[in-house]
Amino acid sequence: MHDYLTPANLFSPDLTSIGRLPMGAPLNAVSGRSTHSLDGKWDFLLVDSPPDAPSGWTDVGHDLSENPWRQIRVPGVWTRQGVDDLPQYTNVVMPWAGNPPDVPERNPTGLYRTAFARPDAKRVIVEFGGFESVLVVWCNGQFVGMAKDSRLASSFDLTEYLTDGENTLAAMVIRWSDATWIEDQDHWYHGGLHRSVKLTTTPATRFDDVVADADFDVEASTGTLDVKAVIGGIEGLGEGFSIKVEVPALNLAEVAEVPSDPPHGGPQADAASHGYHGAFATVSFDRLDVKPWSAESPTLYDLEVSLIDSDGRTVEAVVSRVGFRHLRIADRQLFVNGAAIMICGVNRHDHHPDTGKTVTKAEIRAELVSMKQHNINAVRTAHYPNDPVLLDLCDELGLYVVDEANVESHARQVSLTSSGLFDLAIIDRVRRMVLRDRSHACVIGWSLGNESGFAPVHAAAAAWIRATEPSRFVHYEGGFQPNYSHRGAGREREREKAPTPIERLVTDVVCPMYATVEQITSWAEWAERTGEDDRPLIMCEYSHAMGNSNGGLSDYWDAF
Repeated sequence: MHDYLTPANLFSPDLTSIGRLPMGAPLNAVSGRSTHSLDGKWDFLLVDSPPDAPSGWTDVGHDLSENPWRQIRVPGVWTRQGVDDLPQYTNVVMPWAGNPPDVPERNPTGLYRTAFARPDAKRVIVEFGGFESVLVVWCNGQFVGMAKDSRLASSFDLTEYLTDGENTLAAMVIRWSDATWIEDQDHWYHGGLHRSVKLTTTPATRFDDVVADADFDVEASTGTLDVKAVIGGIEGLGEGFSIKVEVPALNLAEVAEVPSDPPHGGPQADAASHGYHGAFATVSFDRLDVKPWSAESPTLYDLEVSLIDSDGRTVEAVVSRVGFRHLRIADRQLFVNGAAIMICGVNRHDHHPDTGKTVTKAEIRAELVSMKQHNINAVRTAHYPNDPVLLDLCDELGLYVVDEANVESHARQVSLTSSGLFDLAIIDRVRRMVLRDRSHACVIGWSLGNESGFAPVHAAAAAWIRATEPSRFVHYEGGFQPNYSHRGAGREREREKAPTPIERLVTDVVCPMYATVEQITSWAEWAERTGEDDRPLIMCEYSHAMGNSNGGLSDYWDAF
């Protein structure tokens, strides 16, 4: 591995990535950029731990006959492809003994290799959609970067490493790491590249992100649309570039110049504080004659954004879909477009009985259609951001989404987040989720994670969300824990305790787990009588069944 990547450094919680590009929304190209899938059969070798990787395995022309290399499917976890390493399920205990951030000495490590022809483009990006749990990347034998956060994509710029003709891409995926301590979710542990890998080619000057904020004025029955385009590859800000924003169905078209403000002040500095990482331009529309988006009526509009150079030529263009909707919390209710709604939701994993964490678009669509047929109107992405296809389909089909960050420390539920060891990692994961998903109409709430106690890092993450993307509510069941018993606020609500300032910092909704009907009723009657809590109650979990394990649920509840 790279000289820096000793085990002591690689498994440090403070190290979240090297060389990873800033997170942005997935961009669908119309012109100027293209996507090339690297999915398919890759050469693969499983070793017992990272130091056991054969010498020179990342090099071009490495002799694969020296070790028992085989072909494996990408995307796909190796634990479901006949490799000598099994899935594990442990839930409330870690798969190894020790204390955070300890990592076991035997640490199954997958070595992947594939080859591709150099695309004809100024800039070439590789995106790994998901991996469990650490990714290290080389191109033509040269170290490119590394990343953690297994449930969000990690992208790297390959341009400087490429040669004419065939190129070799190598990836090491390490199954256990310090990051596993905050990925201790209630599901099967696997190993491998479980989401797609692709190359994206762009011009030298290109969109790095496009953010759409589509709101709906309930009283006027009109929409507003703010579009921010982040442009990378401009040496001097502006340089005569502009953006054109169009919504064909509404006959909208507007051009805005990329401003030339210096990066140390003005709008550019404000952009940096909100997750933008380059020059940017903004276009706004108001009083639009639109139909609002809701789960019952998921109306979407195509949004086209073009980057235009100083000669008037379109450098590239991208398209997305936007839905106009407005969220508000008042009087213990959640309002969407002025109407109070009742959440009838489920918690969802990316999971398939045969392929583990790898699910196809068709399989996700079938799940969501089944939910709609059973009067389910909401999904909580338990307990990490799901495959981005899910959000596209929830926009299209009409399901509300509570988007949950990839944070859970169930085995050390209280002590780990209070230790401060993982503060940088937790905030990084919350930020990356919001930066990827903030343009989706279906997302109505941001969750800071699941079953990770309560610590100042949660308040910091919530504050960043509210400063960056305040149109949704913030959700965190763990916010009750400093003052209320585990497994829901219901018991303490019977004692008529008002929410504390700490609780208010991290959750805009009352979101207990497994509270009884009597406890919920008691809270509602108390809140109505006293007016001490104006938040809606939305249970984040109300029933849990896993095989035949549900028989002891009442005993489990009484244990807390």
